[in-house]
Amino acid sequence: MTKQKNILVVDDDPVFKLIARKLFERSGDMFNVAFAENGLDALQQLKKRIESNDVPMPDIILLDIEMPILNGWGFMDEFIKLPETKTKGIDVYTVSSSIAQEDKNKTASYPQIKAYITKPLTLDIIKQIAEAP
Repeated sequence: MTKQKNILVVDDDPVFKLIARKLFERSGDMFNVAFAENGLDALQQLKKRIESNDVPMPDIILLDIEMPILNGWGFMDEFIKLPETKTKGIDVYTVSSSIAQEDKNKTASYPQIKAYITKPLTLDIIKQIAEAP
C-alpha cells in the first residue's frame, strides 16, 4: 500500500475546488486534501505547518495561476524563500485554464514546479500525479 499523499489545492474557484474534492475522494484513500483560497492563504498554511511540526507538509501542491490577493507566481516567489529543508520534497503543479505559452514558459523557470496542467482536472491526471516519483 502506498503512503497517503498530502495535497494542498490552491485555487479561488469554488467549482474547481468542488470538482477536485470529488476527484480526490473518488481516487480512494490515497490522498489527504487541504484547500487554500489564494497564494497568501497557502503561504500562511505552510508557515503554520513549518512552525508547528504537527501537520505534515504537503507532498503535492496544485497551484492555480490567476487568483486574487496573491497569484500563483507571487506564491512561488515566496515559496522559494521558505526553508528548503521543509519544502524540498514538495512537488508543485500549476493548474490553469490559461493556454498562454508565456505561462508555460514561466512554469519552466521554477525547478520546484514539476508540470503545467491545463484545466479541467481529471481522474487520470490525479492518478498520474499520485504515481509520479
